[in-house]
Amino acid sequence: MTRAADNVVGMMDNAYFVGRNELLSFFNDLLDLQLTKIEQTATGAVACQMTEYIFPGSIPMSRINWEARSDYEFVVNYKLLQAAFSKNNVQRFVDVPKLIRAKYQDNLEFCQWLKAFYDQSGAYREGYDAVAARAKGKGGKKYNNSMNKGSIKSASYKPKSSTYPVKSTRPSTRPQRPTGQTKTPLRASENQSRPARSNNLSKGATSVKASADTKLVNKNAELESKVSELETIVGDIEKERDFYFGKLRSIELFLQIKQDQDWEGCERADLVENLFKVLYATVDDDVLVDDDGEIIPVETKDSEVLEPMEVGLSDEGANAFAIETAAVAE
Repeated sequence: MTRAADNVVGMMDNAYFVGRNELLSFFNDLLDLQLTKIEQTATGAVACQMTEYIFPGSIPMSRINWEARSDYEFVVNYKLLQAAFSKNNVQRFVDVPKLIRAKYQDNLEFCQWLKAFYDQSGAYREGYDAVAARAKGKGGKKYNNSMNKGSIKSASYKPKSSTYPVKSTRPSTRPQRPTGQTKTPLRASENQSRPARSNNLSKGATSVKASADTKLVNKNAELESKVSELETIVGDIEKERDFYFGKLRSIELFLQIKQDQDWEGCERADLVENLFKVLYATVDDDVLVDDDGEIIPVETKDSEVLEPMEVGLSDEGANAFAIETAAVAE
């Protein structure tokens, strides 16, 4: 299949006319799930497993977070997905800010594209155990148990019969009153025109309306000022959140690599020193973890690190993206 996926599956392609029920059945049958809503795919975990099914080994199943609850946890899954796309030359833009909001229409279109991409790839893995593969991820076993408990039995809908009596359709034998009576014309004294309204009333109404419009304009300007101030505060909070989240991801990645190396040559003093390097690094002299588990400055990393996706993260959040991508791009 041509990897320029956006060109292969256009907006007017038949793939975007696949219904919700067909999509849910497709994911449930292929990956042994019990999805009941399209919005349940917003975490990115299902898309990651689907991509790993099409490209075996492209995503470490142990790093997929199946119990993700917050937006920043969703973003980590989508970073794994984007890294797999880049590794296999799949040119597909993933609009993460829209998907993580768990809106029906955005996730429906992405699921439609995933199904079309799977159909055109011709991927098939005989004996694939989706449940066992899912259990390797973070919270995978718990997710599998919740899927088994949450299976819903389908029941056919039967409309209730009406308890109200049905009117008889027999023609009535009762004589009907004549309906074609003509109205008596009004007398000349009764057919008088109404007096015109006073102009003073319309002038007063106009002045009241103008005063109300002025108040609304002033109130609108005040609210816009407050909204702008709140947006600035939220932006600062998001930058700070992304910065410290990047530190947590760096520490997690550092410990995972050392654990994979069976802590070979890892002294306690060196371990503590490297952790302090990550914790005390500022925005200007930030650090990241390379493939060997070494703490290095950001500017010394080669240019092959994937650029951060358009997820609305700050510069500090981009550091977290580089850390995650360096770990999964192998």
